[in-house]
Amino acid sequence: METRIARFDKALVRQAILRELNRDGQIYFVHNRVHDIHEVAHRVQEIAPEAKIAIAHGQQTPDELEAAMLAFVAKKADILVATTIIESGLDIPNANTIFIHEANRYGLADLHQLRGRVGRDKHRAYAYLLWTASAA
Repeated sequence: METRIARFDKALVRQAILRELNRDGQIYFVHNRVHDIHEVAHRVQEIAPEAKIAIAHGQQTPDELEAAMLAFVAKKADILVATTIIESGLDIPNANTIFIHEANRYGLADLHQLRGRVGRDKHRAYAYLLWTASAA
């Protein structure tokens, strides 16, 4: 497991996404505020237009949430933009990269738990703890 703490940088995010996609893996992008999660998903889509994105959060209906998670499990989505709802989610061995957006908003226990969602397969896992100037 490689963990990096970095300022949000489009080039870094794109490079990490492409590395994971090139090895046929999947990515979690954690953003823990529902009110702007669609904006964040749009931003990620602009950074990696070749990736298929699903969104999961606790304010979705159970059917919507299940559909998003099943799409990710079935590899119909490359990136799951989600809240910390993934902490208690399915074990997805193919997801080996996680971005934790605005990581400075989380406690150490939360970061450790989220980081543990990746690295469950033979591939090296990567965790990016991202911060932005506006969130600092």
